[in-house]
Amino acid sequence: MCRPPAEKRVRMMRFAERDYKAALAFAAGGGQGLHVFTGAAAHPGAPVCFKRSEGAAHLFDGNKGRLLATAKALGVRRVKIELEGTDRQHVDLCGGPLRKAIGMCG
Repeated sequence: MCRPPAEKRVRMMRFAERDYKAALAFAAGGGQGLHVFTGAAAHPGAPVCFKRSEGAAHLFDGNKGRLLATAKALGVRRVKIELEGTDRQHVDLCGGPLRKAIGMCG
């Protein structure tokens, strides 16, 4: 697989549960903010995967196409962009895709 030149790559950065606003700001600046948190299963309407996982994350990105491509590359089977078109646009991650995303953050 071809990798784009370094200046074309988007940086993904991991943020702790308490750093939600920092993850949003990072995404607003052109990166991808991975906001990792626990206790997601308690939220009404949480994805089934959240109910089976100990951890979950929001992958924030202001670029819809890039967000979709990243989610697919991480192995998300059915990509659902939450809060599409807002500054909080994201994809929910858990399980294998979350582990891959964390690995990409280095």
